[in-house]
Amino acid sequence: MCLDHGSFLLIDGDEETTLEHVASILPGNGELKLVDVLGKVRVVPGNIGEIDFLNKRIVLA
Repeated sequence: MCLDHGSFLLIDGDEETTLEHVASILPGNGELKLVDVLGKVRVVPGNIGEIDFLNKRIVLA
């Protein structure tokens, strides 16, 4: 089975954020640091509850 290499979605309740340009996700202390391909950091509160590779989504707990 081949998985599509499209961008992931970050799901936080009803809110969906595309992770199109995100290169890394660094978890820690109730927050996630999203680092894009240019090194810009965005901090999102929450913890990873599920990573669903088939549906290309990361769900926050």
